[in-house]
Amino acid sequence: YLSCIAMKVESSYGHLKSVVSKLSQLSTAEWNDFESRWEEVVISKNEFIIKAGQVERYFYFVHDGILRAFVLNEGTDISVGFSYNGDFSGAYDSFLEQTVTDWNIHALSDTTVLRINYPDMMVMYDLYKSVERWGRIFNANILVGIGRRQVEVRNYSAEDRFDRLFKQSPHIFQLVSQKHLASYLGMTPETLSRLRRLKMNH
Repeated sequence: YLSCIAMKVESSYGHLKSVVSKLSQLSTAEWNDFESRWEEVVISKNEFIIKAGQVERYFYFVHDGILRAFVLNEGTDISVGFSYNGDFSGAYDSFLEQTVTDWNIHALSDTTVLRINYPDMMVMYDLYKSVERWGRIFNANILVGIGRRQVEVRNYSAEDRFDRLFKQSPHIFQLVSQKHLASYLGMTPETLSRLRRLKMNH
């Protein structure tokens, strides 16, 4: 039993290393220090990692499972993003500024994550150029993603957004309920169901 746990922990940290290494190469000593700052946590289905009004204390890496970020607008639940295997997650603006967030993030399935707290992340940025480089490239990718998302929301129809999501992340349709995906795409569940049927029949 203990060896199984050890293998799982090693697998999650190995997963993190493979993702980080795509953006920046850390020396063995740097990686060992960086890795030691992360802890593995299992988030139960429907459990929240943060709610609106709280300050984000952690930055997350999703090893297995799926998280959903949403906001409440006049009582309406609006999905704003999903994080799954190999993604980073958390209320990132709140984490960087250490201010309260408007976001809610919860698990759509039992989800295994690694997390690092704010003080440790800042120490890593200060100590190692390689980690700072990873953070800089990651932040740039986040900004590019936000820009693309704004263009999609402002300039594309709901049907176009569906087509783009289906092309970029077809597996998400097996991971996330129609209700949450429809909210994310800005359409009714009925419209999403119709578009999925048309896509499957082609």
